[in-house]
Amino acid sequence: MRSIVVEAVVPTVPSRADEVETMARSIGYDVVDRLIQHRKSIHHTYTIGPGKLDELKQLTKEKKIEAVLFANRLPGSQVFKIQKVLGGTDIKVIDRNLLILEVFDQRAMTKEAKLQIELAKLKYTFSWGKEFLRLKGILGEQVGWSGPGEYPYADYERGARKRISHVEKELKDVNAKSKTLREHRRERGFPIVALAGYTQSGKTTFFNKVVSEHKDTGLGPFTTLSTYARRVDFQNGADAFSFILIDSIGFIEDMHPTILKAFNTTLGEITDSDLILLFVDISEDEEIVFRKITASNDILKRIAPKVPIVVCINKIDRCSDDQLQEGTKLVSRIFPGVPHVVLSALNGINTEEVLRLGYQHLSSGSAPETLELSTSS
Repeated sequence: MRSIVVEAVVPTVPSRADEVETMARSIGYDVVDRLIQHRKSIHHTYTIGPGKLDELKQLTKEKKIEAVLFANRLPGSQVFKIQKVLGGTDIKVIDRNLLILEVFDQRAMTKEAKLQIELAKLKYTFSWGKEFLRLKGILGEQVGWSGPGEYPYADYERGARKRISHVEKELKDVNAKSKTLREHRRERGFPIVALAGYTQSGKTTFFNKVVSEHKDTGLGPFTTLSTYARRVDFQNGADAFSFILIDSIGFIEDMHPTILKAFNTTLGEITDSDLILLFVDISEDEEIVFRKITASNDILKRIAPKVPIVVCINKIDRCSDDQLQEGTKLVSRIFPGVPHVVLSALNGINTEEVLRLGYQHLSSGSAPETLELSTSS
């Protein structure tokens, strides 16, 4: 589907056009152009200004654009107003949050993940039906029995609420089974180690290396949606140590609360863990690393404030010594006193040391020592 990424960039809010383009390409969108406007504030009707919207309309015609992907969040009313200017429903208009849900939808493999995605979509777009009916009334079209009256509003809301209630009930049953499974693991005496971090930080690569599996990697953001758990038997000298290693969904900056809430079950595996291995991709620009670490820290404070952390500074095979040094300082500043280890999950550099630090914490309850390694090793 031929697409264009659009963004209104305002002061103090980082641009997310690169992230949106990466997500879009990962699920098959053919992104052929971008349209970026720097503004003091978001336009109240179209997000971008009317003049820029006219430019967008021209681009959609010239380049045969089928989908317009906004890096901003769009209220339902803006979606339909933008579509009207661009030529109607033949042009698909979605925002960053709906694109995230599209990625989720393509990646979902389990009933739990599919239910979570449906619930997030239903709640995120709940007001859109009402906005659509209202806008059609403004445009003079007949809706329901006699235009945008009480009947279509009430009928839409009743149907949407009924479906949301049904999905929540199904998800509650799945959640109960997941909780029982977690309790069973604890009864067997296995501590739980959860992998966490921003999407594409290397968690699944590490998981594959440690448990000798071949879960998909490199498919773009959110390759992992459903929780995976495997037993790991670690030999630390003369001591044999077993634990459950959990791989789960990656974090993302500024995820809408409705979407984040729908994934509470998956994030619950992190909440209930005994130790979190927080992965950081150190190979990116310092500003991006800072934003992603900060976002990860904020999420962990919300969902697992009391669970101890070891920060895994990953992808040292793709960065310079200076980049590693600055990134490590950044990690120490955001996570003061938290132990960290530098590694390359892809090349297997220091993966054993990550397990050793985890063993040190879980077996003694004390904070493990930090381990650093230069990129020349």
